Amino acid sequence: MKYSILLMLFLIISCYDNDADEFKKNCPYELAYSGHYLRIPITVSPHKLQYKVGDTIQISTIFSDSIYDLGTRQTFKIEGFPFKPTALLFRVKNDNAHDSGFRVNELKIDSIYRPYLWYSNIYADGFNGRTIYENEQYKFEIELILKEPGRYILLFSDIFQDYNASGNSDLNAEANAITFEGKCPTLPYYLCSMIDSGDDNLKHFQQELIYLDEKVYRGKLAHIGSNALDPLYPGSIGLEFSGFFGFEVIE
Repeated sequence: MKYSILLMLFLIISCYDNDADEFKKNCPYELAYSGHYLRIPITVSPHKLQYKVGDTIQISTIFSDSIYDLGTRQTFKIEGFPFKPTALLFRVKNDNAHDSGFRVNELKIDSIYRPYLWYSNIYADGFNGRTIYENEQYKFEIELILKEPGRYILLFSDIFQDYNASGNSDLNAEANAITFEGKCPTLPYYLCSMIDSGDDNLKHFQQELIYLDEKVYRGKLAHIGSNALDPLYPGSIGLEFSGFFGFEVIE
């Protein structure tokens, strides 16, 4: 029996070493995260903390198909990935109420992006769309014409992440089938939508974020790299990887 146990341990260790060596051979990177964390830049223009009623904000994600991967710290050429932007806009009124920013302001999306608008009284109205991929570039743009004052929190992410979080990852089959030179064969995709046109302003909207965390997201919001001292800790939705952006609209 003693020798049988030793043999079993030897086989387990040997298989582990072989698997580890094979993984290292096909994925020769020092991993910061256990996946391909593709960085998706979000641009807000003009990029400000405070706007006035009547102003127009352009929100876009326009980037080359040479995409930086936060997981491997490498840049990879990834062609034809089916990016599907999705967004919500909350207007937080007080500690007990919010409404939809897309409902009280005017949202414009060109039909080329195949937008689908949806309504929610629990979260906020939102939309799904699809990027255009041509000439080695991904592109998606919207306009928001501001009509109502208030304090707003934008979430601009990708439906790929929603499907993973909701347990519907099978709906990501089209995206998961995309491969590229240098891809680690067993690493999954994660899409990190990040505000890159300036500060995300979230430090000015802590009370609004706490409200959304408690009343809407049921404790799922968190800052990337936060700890137990952060009121939003712990959580599975990383604010900085989900395109969160705060702004105020005044008369």
